[in-house]
Amino acid sequence: MEIPKSFLGYKRENGRAGTRNHVIILPVDDISNACAEAVANNIKGTIALPHSYGRLQFGADLELHFRTMIGTGCNPNVAAVIVIGIEPKWTKKIVDGIAKTGKPVEGFHIERTGDIGTTMKASKKAQEFVMWASEKTKRRMSFK
Repeated sequence: MEIPKSFLGYKRENGRAGTRNHVIILPVDDISNACAEAVANNIKGTIALPHSYGRLQFGADLELHFRTMIGTGCNPNVAAVIVIGIEPKWTKKIVDGIAKTGKPVEGFHIERTGDIGTTMKASKKAQEFVMWASEKTKRRMSFK
């Protein structure tokens, strides 16, 4: 039996390849979970990734949280990311980290907009990302 030397995948902007094409809704903290889940419920083809972290974390633990959130968004199986946080600074930090891959990412913060306004804005952008991702096709990719 011969080991395959290629697979069908989605080529990402940074040259990596994924076998999935997910549009994820990534909450920065546990307070943003409800908003992220509302967006995923509104827009078919998205996946919310709720979690119980992001508050009451400091120092190295907080930095690990940021690296984990950024790493999740940078995964090659993710086509595009909507980041939802409470306040703009932390949201931007995660958006900027993911944006380095060149993949579509947009951040929304609940502060001064509220849950409903944020859900509406994020849902609109998520719909655009789903339409964009649905146009991607798998192609033969080589293992490196």
